[in-house]
Amino acid sequence: MASKVRSGSKKLLLMGSSAFKARKLPKEVKRRIDEAIERELTILVGEAYGASRLYQDYLKAKGCRKVVVGHAIRLRYNAGNWKDVQYGKNLKERERKMIEDCDSAVVIWMNHSGVIAENLELLKRLRKPTYLYECSSDTDQVTAGELDPGRTYDPFYYMKEHYRKRKSTHQ
Repeated sequence: MASKVRSGSKKLLLMGSSAFKARKLPKEVKRRIDEAIERELTILVGEAYGASRLYQDYLKAKGCRKVVVGHAIRLRYNAGNWKDVQYGKNLKERERKMIEDCDSAVVIWMNHSGVIAENLELLKRLRKPTYLYECSSDTDQVTAGELDPGRTYDPFYYMKEHYRKRKSTHQ
């Protein structure tokens, strides 16, 4: 991760699909988290079911203290009693602001979730170094590696952005 994360990187975002039902984090993901802990990065994590709770449970087991739990409206889960920050008033706003606040990310993407696809497009557009662990429960296939700047993760991203901006100027 050191070579893939900007040398001045201070905040690592851990993000993932709520549909990720594994009992443990994948080894590749654990390795990146361990490197972030070793480098004393602040780790931003959500509190939804699935990957975010696995991240939190792993961070707690590792005794990590530099963790910020991001939420919208109310906090649902905080395994380590860490600092929490309300990043928005809804899921999309929370995730967007957490992405803007991080320097790099680790993302678990299950079954091509549309929410995560949109987030991957934003991470790509903002040029945030991102490690992607992509898996499918239908095919049991897993691919892992750095975010591909040439790949389209959400084919409707730019159309959604257009309508989101248009809606915000008409309110």
